Amino acid sequence: MVNRGALPEPWPTVALCAWVVALLAYVFLVFGRPRALGEMDEVGPRSGLVYLGSVVGMLVTIRLGYVLLPDSRVEDLRPAVIVIAVGLHFLPFSAAFHTPMFMRLGVMMTALGAAGLGLGWTWDERAAAASAVVTGVLMLVAIAGDAVDPDLAPTSAGTHP
Repeated sequence: MVNRGALPEPWPTVALCAWVVALLAYVFLVFGRPRALGEMDEVGPRSGLVYLGSVVGMLVTIRLGYVLLPDSRVEDLRPAVIVIAVGLHFLPFSAAFHTPMFMRLGVMMTALGAAGLGLGWTWDERAAAASAVVTGVLMLVAIAGDAVDPDLAPTSAGTHP
């Protein structure tokens, strides 16, 4: 939501409304509905290292993105670089924590961040901010959707349950 101010009118208001609706759905579906979690898979002994490596990789990716961008463009394109880095850092979580939602979230965020970076670089810098705003709303929607039915994602064998 920090980046919505970079968008032209009426998009900051539209973004705020979408974010509020997504947040309310998220809070209700994740915290407000009692549900049985079922049997949970045990994580592997290296899952903590995957987590730590992913966070370090995310921070390095953000810094590298800033270094590679021309000085005059860093501020304008920074939101898209952050979205890409956060998206990439979710990808290893899917296997390490047996949660397909992380793969969907990581792919979605990385693709939207890359689109925002490309469009921001070649067309209009506000595309980077727009990708961050859209990604923030979609992240809430993805997590809320996973709370409703985590089995919608393909299993590790590539089939639907």
